[in-house]
Amino acid sequence: MVNIYTFAMEKILELREIKEKNVMEEFALSQNELLHQELILTRLNNQYESAKEKGLEVMDIYELRQHDLYKHSLEDRIEKQEELIKLQNDELEKIRLDLVDAQKERKIMENLKEKDFDTYKENVKSLEQKELDEMAILRFNKA
Repeated sequence: MVNIYTFAMEKILELREIKEKNVMEEFALSQNELLHQELILTRLNNQYESAKEKGLEVMDIYELRQHDLYKHSLEDRIEKQEELIKLQNDELEKIRLDLVDAQKERKIMENLKEKDFDTYKENVKSLEQKELDEMAILRFNKA
């Protein structure tokens, strides 16, 4: 008598593992996007600092006006980029919470599987013990 263990909710466990993997990938993509946006902000800040230093060298009023407009344009872009980074951080936090939930759901199913397997092993052990007891009784009765 060979019994092969199968977990009744194996498909659900597999689905939860797939969901966790997908959320993990989404989290990684969101992190990469955040790093990209932060890199853009760093570049804008560097351009702004460079423009501030160059502003001290400008002599002509038209050049000074153009330079001032350029600095204001950079300030606006920096502000928009900071807002974008904040939104990306919020999105990343939401995905992180989804990932934590997906991990919890998978872990719950794994714990159920472990408990079910332990129950299965106990049942098999009990059946084997019964068979051994019956064989011992039969041998004792024959003797």
